[in-house]
Amino acid sequence: MPTIESRHGLESRAGTTLFLKRWLRRPFAMGAVIPSGRLLAEAMAATTVRALEGRPGHVVELGAGTGEVTKALLAAGIPAARLALVERDPELAAFLRRHFSGPAIIEGDAARLPRLLAERKTGPIAAVVSSLPLLSLPTGIVNGIVHGVFDALPRGGALVQFTYGLSPPVPRALRQQLRLVGARGQRIWRNVPPAVVWTFRRPQEA
Repeated sequence: MPTIESRHGLESRAGTTLFLKRWLRRPFAMGAVIPSGRLLAEAMAATTVRALEGRPGHVVELGAGTGEVTKALLAAGIPAARLALVERDPELAAFLRRHFSGPAIIEGDAARLPRLLAERKTGPIAAVVSSLPLLSLPTGIVNGIVHGVFDALPRGGALVQFTYGLSPPVPRALRQQLRLVGARGQRIWRNVPPAVVWTFRRPQEA
């Protein structure tokens, strides 16, 4: 009978294989060849915990993929019942359902986030964590996603988003339009490729 550690290793390899297969079909939508590395996932989770600041409500994860960030969020102490995972790809959503029994798993497009959450009666929202490849998506899609996130978030609520790029993952024009304030974390050089975790908020007075 396999040990817990060996089962986790098998699940991780299965997730990586599935992620690679989906990337080969839709490389620009996936954004990376392999799922987020452990150090990046842990940085995303730690940033999210700090961003919550005692706020009640759900933590919504966009582009949950094979659940690498989800596992880090759970390990950081966020209860499974508080998580809502949004994944557009049907095969990845099915993978999440097989491996995570506690979080709500919402199959749908993150650009329709307020409607998806309303349909599932998921709310209120405390924070949004995103692994979506904003820098490689068309401008119209990025605008729809970010507008949807801040329509769902209360004032002061945070979007936690990582990027492999050198510039902020939310474009300047969109930040100005929504009056977002961004905070940059340290670059995680040991991730492949190196990544930075950003936090974006719309202040209470904005």
